Formats: sequence, C-alpha cells, structure tokens
Amino acid sequence: MGKCIRSLARGATLLGAIALLAASAHAAAPSDRKQVHTSFREFARAVAARDGAGGAALLSKASFAEWQRAREAAFTGERETVAALAPGRRLLVFALRHHRPPFLQRTGTPRELGVHAIESGLADGDSLARVELADVVVRGDRALGSLIVAGLPSSFRAGFVREDGVWKLDLPMTLDSASRVIAHAAEASGGTEDSVIAGLIYASSGVRPTTRIWVPMGEPAG
Repeated sequence: MGKCIRSLARGATLLGAIALLAASAHAAAPSDRKQVHTSFREFARAVAARDGAGGAALLSKASFAEWQRAREAAFTGERETVAALAPGRRLLVFALRHHRPPFLQRTGTPRELGVHAIESGLADGDSLARVELADVVVRGDRALGSLIVAGLPSSFRAGFVREDGVWKLDLPMTLDSASRVIAHAAEASGGTEDSVIAGLIYASSGVRPTTRIWVPMGEPAG
C-alpha cells in the first residue's frame, strides 16, 4: 500500500511539473508574439525613415549573406543558375533586375550593402505603412507571421529568428515562405513558377517585366 501511495505521489509530482512547464510556455508565447510584432513595426519604420543602422539592427545575420547572394546573382547569374534557384529567391533576383535600383552599384561587406540599401530607399514608406503582421506563430527561436497588405490578407509570410534575445526579420525564412506560395500558385493555376513571378512583379511595379530579367546585369560599377 505504501509503495502504491509513493508511486501515485511521484506521478502527481511529475504531472504537476509538466503542468507548470506547459503554463510557462503558454504564458511566454503572447510575449514572444508581441516582441515579433514590435520588431516588425520598428523595422518598417526604420526602412521608411531610411535609417540604415536601425533597420540593419533588426535583420538577422543570415539576411545580410542572403542579400549579398541575391545581389551577386542579379549581376552575374546566368540563365541556368537563376533558373535553378528556389522560386522565392528567383523572384528577388528578377525584381532586382527589373527595377535596377542604383544602390546595387555600391560595393562593401554584406552588412554595409544592407545598410546602404535601406539608406538609399529600399522600400517606399507609404507602401510599408499599409503592411501589417498577423497570426504570428512562434516555435522556439523561430517565428512566422502572415502579411496583411492594405487590410487584405496575403499568402506571404515573414520569417523571424531570435538572436541575442532580440527578434529579427530573417530574409532566408521569408524567401522560403515565398517559394512555397509561388509553387502552390503555379500548381493551382496550371501555369509556371516564372509566370507567377512575372505577375507578382507586374502587380507591384505596374510595368510588365521583359526578357531582360533573365540577363545578368554585369559587374557593378567601381
């Protein structure tokens, strides 16, 4: 009898510990989600204000390396190389070739390139003001949030990672999410990923992309 009671006591203690851990995790989740929302708003404000240092501080380390790879692919990537990229990354390269922003000509370290892009007007402030984050899901040190544009939901999600206790926008995760959206849209429409990408570029710029999105831009000046 005594052995049975001790076994029940140990079981109750274990269940109590599990309950406490579950309650702690549940309590931490809203705080994490709030911090992700805050980081997103602060990043959007920094980009709109062309605050390079402030915006860069809210980008993950991997984002700078990803940006450098996209920039290099825009300048030198041959058709076969770009065609082999995941659709989200292909979208970024095509968009850079389509818009050809002057800030791409700057050389420097990956972080310097990111800072310069923000300071040169990476995104339009009015457009950023219409973008919101919703339905944030946190899993450990990674998170995803749905993007709401002008009050309308989109299929695209922004990715975040926690680095040194701070939630930061993660370009690789965001591009992975874009890849899934583009692939699904192509499958659902019976079209190709490239046609979906061209449609997205046209919708965002108002100008239909031409075949030059397949042509390397050449080495940056200087």
